[in-house]
Amino acid sequence: MYLYLSVAHAAEPPLAPQINSSSEAASETEHSYYMEISISRNILTLYEKKNATEKIPIAEYSVGTAISGLKTYPLGLGSVTGIYFNPWWYPTPYSRQVFHDRGIELPKAVPPGHPLNYMGPFKIALSHRTSKGAIYRIHGNNNPKRVGHRVTGGCFVMDNAAGIALAHKIKVGTEVNIVP
Repeated sequence: MYLYLSVAHAAEPPLAPQINSSSEAASETEHSYYMEISISRNILTLYEKKNATEKIPIAEYSVGTAISGLKTYPLGLGSVTGIYFNPWWYPTPYSRQVFHDRGIELPKAVPPGHPLNYMGPFKIALSHRTSKGAIYRIHGNNNPKRVGHRVTGGCFVMDNAAGIALAHKIKVGTEVNIVP
């Protein structure tokens, strides 16, 4: 079983400005989207918002979700707070200890493209937080076998190509609902 601890604390170092700019993000005249992530089904569903109440499902993506029994992940409505490409990974002290116990020494910051960078080539930051301030994300991964299974410490992992396409489609502010 893979246990991935991608949850970060609010004190995560600031990132280089990689957020979608207005020229990269969808404009207000283009489609508006809503996402729902089912932890038990390991599915992210993308909906196109037709109006204030009508949502049409347009895509489903297999995602890796929180391991069974994990009690710290948040549920409910939130939003996308940032979209990043080729992100650095800033492992929490707890994540670094877990890897240390496995004989792997993680640096405090893991650069993009590094084999130990568990963010993969994209990261979609969410407003969802635990009571302890942990930040949740949708991100790529360096092990495709994790997608579609309950294997993470809370974050949602996707196929890299599908996730990059999703990250280019949505925009900051897109609503995200996490359900059990």
